[in-house]
Amino acid sequence: MKAKKSENDAVYVGLDDPVSVRRDLLEASKSMVHVLKGQNNLRSARAAKQKMTEALRAKLSEISILVAEARTMLPAMNKAMLPHDEPKPRKQPAAPPRSRPRQTHRMPEEHHIDRFEKDLQDIEKKLKAL
Repeated sequence: MKAKKSENDAVYVGLDDPVSVRRDLLEASKSMVHVLKGQNNLRSARAAKQKMTEALRAKLSEISILVAEARTMLPAMNKAMLPHDEPKPRKQPAAPPRSRPRQTHRMPEEHHIDRFEKDLQDIEKKLKAL
């Protein structure tokens, strides 16, 4: 027959390197603590963001109410009543300076008669030279 195990009997398991197992467990616990801290920081940041969003919404609603009250206090105006600013004429960009066409110095044209006389004198000189 088999012997009955009592609930008080403890079972022990032998570890080859108990120091390294303990070190690994402590490092895992340390990393878990860092993760939990990060999650806690994230939760607090989300809560702060939510509070700020709610405060902003409250301020915006208050501003919109005040603007509506201000509009009711001001007299109604038509667009025709508003001052019209005449659009200023746009300045056209300055045109590049035009280059002047070069003027060649021309001799004043002599009359046809004067030219004929000159030609006649030249011909007479040539005839005398012969």
